[in-house]
Amino acid sequence: MTSRRRPLLAFLGLAPFALAGLSACASPSPNYYRIETVAGGQIRGGPPSVEVRSISIPGYLDRQGIVKQANDFKLDIHENDIWAEPLSDMLEATLVQNLTSRLPGTMVIGAGGSIGANANLLVETNVLRFDPDPDGQMVLQVQVGIRDSASMRLLGTRSITKRGPSRQPVVANIVAGMSTLWGQASDDIAAFLVQTWRKHPHAGRQGS
Repeated sequence: MTSRRRPLLAFLGLAPFALAGLSACASPSPNYYRIETVAGGQIRGGPPSVEVRSISIPGYLDRQGIVKQANDFKLDIHENDIWAEPLSDMLEATLVQNLTSRLPGTMVIGAGGSIGANANLLVETNVLRFDPDPDGQMVLQVQVGIRDSASMRLLGTRSITKRGPSRQPVVANIVAGMSTLWGQASDDIAAFLVQTWRKHPHAGRQGS
């Protein structure tokens, strides 16, 4: 009887150490981040309403992990520091809020929202790049198009490039830097909307 119990006792004696080892190897809980709105100067003279259409981002940014650095051929990702929701959705929602604060008198809605309205102008945005470069600079490259919502005619396009310190290695600082650059791009987009509306004051009206 004694000999049969020895393996069991040995196993029970090792079990706490084995469980402790498994616990030490377990992955830590992920940290979640989001792009924040950034205050900007108000620009008057915008259209009555604007719709921000879904924002396109490159495939390498369409992931949970936040990009740490992008070299010529290699991408480093923060595997345990992830976005709270898809990056394209956050950029769209934040752009709506940024434009709302910058364009008094203009109703700004998002294409993915539950409110349906016939906007005067549509904003289409392609993010080409939004990541730190090897020199420690966060780089944002955006293409923006504005359309007449009634005719869907393209009224103008613009390329926007913003740079700023990537604020490595603290991830919260990286996200704060991205929020700042997105706010700066929102300044340019707001000005672009006002300029376009001045040139096309009848946009969004059927038969215009």
